[in-house]
Amino acid sequence: MQQREEKQLEASLESLLARVAHLKGSLQSFILKLENEHDRLTWPSVLDNFALLSGQLNTINKVLKNEKTPSYRSQVIIPLLLSPDRDEELVKLTEQRVPVFSHEIVPDHLRTKPDPEVEEQEKHLSAEAARIGPEVAQVNKHTSLLYLT
Repeated sequence: MQQREEKQLEASLESLLARVAHLKGSLQSFILKLENEHDRLTWPSVLDNFALLSGQLNTINKVLKNEKTPSYRSQVIIPLLLSPDRDEELVKLTEQRVPVFSHEIVPDHLRTKPDPEVEEQEKHLSAEAARIGPEVAQVNKHTSLLYLT
């Protein structure tokens, strides 16, 4: 039974990694267009790129929420080897984003909650959005009335 679950998890991860790789490629392509072709970009092409990215994100969400997809929340990740030395294989696997897997960075990379500062800022922004929500609704109402006349 457990071997079947492991194979399901492995197949699910491979599928998810492929979808994330496609999303990453689309993002890189869009960023290159923004950096190099910004003067020739049209609004419809920008919207097309956003639609593509949105569709890819929705597909990933659907895969994650699919009942056949094993729950990743129940998976435990335990670092078996920590080292302060540069690991070339890790550098290659992470596309040069993580040169070492040491005691210093493991808590950041395996964190399941946002940083306390980010959590506090998110609470502040949510409270601010809730506070101005009725005002925005009122402005939208008046704007739509002006547009109709």
